[in-house]
Amino acid sequence: SQDPLKWWAAKEAAYPSVAVIARHILAVPASSVPAERIFSLGGNIVTNKRTKLTSSNVDSLIFLAKNMP
Repeated sequence: SQDPLKWWAAKEAAYPSVAVIARHILAVPASSVPAERIFSLGGNIVTNKRTKLTSSNVDSLIFLAKNMP
């Protein structure tokens, strides 16, 4: 029921190194956009004409599509 950023601000003197890391991590806003993009990409790769692809091939194609320039 307490704000984690406020808690770490209060405990910063006791845990200075961890407080810096906690503030950095806790300040990142939650977002589902990257996951939605991957699902969309998967839907573009697995089409009616590509129903015989194995799951490992689909994983490889998604990985390549997301990581190739």
